[in-house]
Amino acid sequence: MSNRLYEKTDDEITDINVTPLVDVTLVLLVIFMVTASLVFTRALPVNLPKSSASEAAVQTNWIVVVKKNGEYLLNGKRMGLAEMSGRMRNEAIVNPSLKVDLAADEGLAYGKVVGALDLLKKEGVKRVVLSVNPR
Repeated sequence: MSNRLYEKTDDEITDINVTPLVDVTLVLLVIFMVTASLVFTRALPVNLPKSSASEAAVQTNWIVVVKKNGEYLLNGKRMGLAEMSGRMRNEAIVNPSLKVDLAADEGLAYGKVVGALDLLKKEGVKRVVLSVNPR
């Protein structure tokens, strides 16, 4: 009778099911990827103008920032117009569906914003999103 306690029956589960662990891990990975892009976008050092008709969470490929002092940032890196122009031209050739998020300080002169839009258009960028803060 004591041997019967240690016998293996067909009803016992001896394997560990890792499918729920993989599912939870993948969901967390997606959540972290989405929030990382939102945190980067919100951490840009500019005062964006406010709009009540802004689109929420538009996915972009590149972020161009024009600061109040006229300085340009491409994906968080400071660079001059010539360097940014070359990189945009190359990327627009490789990726024709390139979307650029243009964030300009609200105190910036209108001509600087138009100049940045002209630069993007000249280099072949067809889709530009203007960043604003919701009112």
